[in-house]
Amino acid sequence: MRGLAILLVVWYHVWLVSGQAFGPLSLIAQAGFLGVDLFFFISGFCLFYPYARATLEGRPQPSTRRFFARRFLKIVPSYLIALFVFATIYHAQFGSSENMALQLATHLTFMHTLSPNTFGTISGPLWTVGIEVQFYLLFPLIVPWFRRSPIAGYAALIVVSETYRFAIGAAGLSPSFWWINQLPAFFDVFGAGMVAAYGLVRLRARGPLHPRTSTLLSGVAFAVAIGGLAYTSSVNATVSDDAARQWLNAHRLLIGPLCIALALPTFFAVERWRSIVATRALVFLSTISYNLYLWHLEIAVWVHNAGLPAIWTVILALPAALAVAAFVSYAFERPILEADFAQVRSALAAAATRANQSLVAASTLVPVRWRSSRRLGRLRPAHRLAVRALVSNASSRSGSRLGSTDRTNPAERQGFARR
Repeated sequence: MRGLAILLVVWYHVWLVSGQAFGPLSLIAQAGFLGVDLFFFISGFCLFYPYARATLEGRPQPSTRRFFARRFLKIVPSYLIALFVFATIYHAQFGSSENMALQLATHLTFMHTLSPNTFGTISGPLWTVGIEVQFYLLFPLIVPWFRRSPIAGYAALIVVSETYRFAIGAAGLSPSFWWINQLPAFFDVFGAGMVAAYGLVRLRARGPLHPRTSTLLSGVAFAVAIGGLAYTSSVNATVSDDAARQWLNAHRLLIGPLCIALALPTFFAVERWRSIVATRALVFLSTISYNLYLWHLEIAVWVHNAGLPAIWTVILALPAALAVAAFVSYAFERPILEADFAQVRSALAAAATRANQSLVAASTLVPVRWRSSRRLGRLRPAHRLAVRALVSNASSRSGSRLGSTDRTNPAERQGFARR
């Protein structure tokens, strides 16, 4: 589903920048901004899935420390690369060093969404990263509710979001893009993903849904989703931007349940249907989705500003965005995420042990005559230090046999490796 989400968002922004018509498919392109809500649903699902498994399988839940470490490695490196490039290219737009410091400080702390003066100022899509990280900070506080009762937890998040939406609507603030896109407006969308994760684990434990029934339900949900995209596009095309935002604020509650209806039956559908909604192209888009999301809009703007016809913005911007996203994903993001730091620490500890053994072995081969100060004086300074270290090491282990320098038992060595 992440591949579908990034496809919607990219399609929407390229259409917005280029103005290129896509015929009947423009109805979907114009509502592509809803891909952001789908991203938040997927995020809630992925974040809570390991906790749901731990709860139902009676295992300890993942540690909060590991949660934040993984989120940091996923979000921050790619974000910093994009932020540095965009801030460098657009530095003249800051106007003053004070404003530049403000923009960078709020973006580096992911607090840029909290003020309209910093919301979407460096690059439009970055506001959603701020919302995502703010939810991460609250996630450990929400998890206990969902572990006790996922339905009650989801209901509580719905109440928070609906209260916020009603409040800004009653205050006449819902036409504001800034007000309707604050974190409280998305709590229930994140919560829908979390309850979907619990539902998936629960259904797998009790026995999956019948594949044909699941396929039918999934197909119906996709048809409803496409109809919803088309209807949202028609609303946007027939009313003002302010009225469209008011409409979205009033109907956002429906997004979460629809995403649940899309996700759960699809997991248990027949293989042929799952292969259609998870083609190789969509899997690839899913793999590079985060970096594609960060880069695609600015690349489309740069191509468009070159003065080329609208169709060339589409033709050139899409491959360029895919190439940049793939490079950053495979050169930076994936190696960082796939690194097993426990294995790295173990390998370093093992290497240190082997080096220590080699050092002792070499020390036994140092001629005795080199141990005198006169002989040492004839050596270069670096060599003198090395020989003194070897001799000192050998002396401290006098009486020990070669190859038996590591006196820790296997359990102790394992413990040292973990540290």
